[in-house]
Amino acid sequence: MKNIVGVALVTLLTSTFSMAQEDRKIEQAIKHRQAAFTLMATYWSRILQTVEGTRPYDPDAVIIDARKVEYLSRLPWEGFVAGSEKGKTKAKDDIWLDEDQFKKLAKDLETKTTKLVKEAELKDPKKLKVAFEQARNVCSTCHKEFRKK
Repeated sequence: MKNIVGVALVTLLTSTFSMAQEDRKIEQAIKHRQAAFTLMATYWSRILQTVEGTRPYDPDAVIIDARKVEYLSRLPWEGFVAGSEKGKTKAKDDIWLDEDQFKKLAKDLETKTTKLVKEAELKDPKKLKVAFEQARNVCSTCHKEFRKK
């Protein structure tokens, strides 16, 4: 009888530890993607201000910001793991229901941010604005489809 109780207790503790570990992984995944999006928004806002004319045009600074956005645009996706639709997140369940569309938009953002860097390097504000708007459109589409309000 003692053996059965002991085995049951070990099983319970192991499964509880395992569940807690999984919860931490999910929590870390959510924090990872939120941090990437927060950082991306910082540099994105600088470019937006430049494009809108509320920040002086400094082509070298724009290139640096565009490169950061390009790099950061590749980071959030690994944070969208199964189970991370629960918790403190604005991600809709649709991400996991229409994963192909979500991955397509993620790839589109990566492509558009690469184009943004190339246009920024040309140091032509008009071309920068077009590339920025194209990348922003991908963001807007993804937010409409996959982000809770």
